[in-house]
Amino acid sequence: MKRIILTLIAVAAACMAIQAQPLERTANQDKYYVRRATHFDDLPVYRHDIIMLGNSLTDGAEWNELFNNPHIKNRGIIGDIVQGLYERMEPILKGKPRKIFILSGVNDVSHGVDGDSIGRAMEKLIVLIKKRSPRTKIYLQSMLPFNTDVQMWKLLVGREQVVIDGNRAMEEVCKRQGVTWINLYPLFVDENGKLREDLTNDGLHLLGPGYLIWRDAIKKYMK
Repeated sequence: MKRIILTLIAVAAACMAIQAQPLERTANQDKYYVRRATHFDDLPVYRHDIIMLGNSLTDGAEWNELFNNPHIKNRGIIGDIVQGLYERMEPILKGKPRKIFILSGVNDVSHGVDGDSIGRAMEKLIVLIKKRSPRTKIYLQSMLPFNTDVQMWKLLVGREQVVIDGNRAMEEVCKRQGVTWINLYPLFVDENGKLREDLTNDGLHLLGPGYLIWRDAIKKYMK
């Protein structure tokens, strides 16, 4: 357990250092990652569960209420990167959940990671899931667009194309690994290639109507 906690702290430091945001991270925000990760370490996952895995976008939704399904469990953490997901998979995979929905990558983009590298990191995660829990159905969701006109996310300025490249790379991963690709990007992008202003109040995270769009897009895969 001590080793796991130390690993989580190291991952938290890395993840929070690259969170796509206009201001510096605070000590309290670093602590949030560790609090949530260690909390998940103690929460059981069962074979009938559906796991929502990701960063702040996943963290921000009440998934079990959106789908009226108590077996849907939120495993999103603000600031997480793809490698962070990989590092905290053990408590999830030992439960052999029925399905895992993954959405991650924008924090990697903010750290200067290119699209192909995001694809490789995601493939590493998918291979781990398939190895440890081969009956779990995996659904990889595309990164969403962002909008630096709404709020200046300085680490994302000019990096819209990386999201497109990363999504293309992840779609190829899905083809190679035989997992389901869900392309959410077109549902959220405006004519200028940015996150629709009516779905966000900070250019990155979703308002309630955005989560309803997301819910409706994946509803058929929940059945």
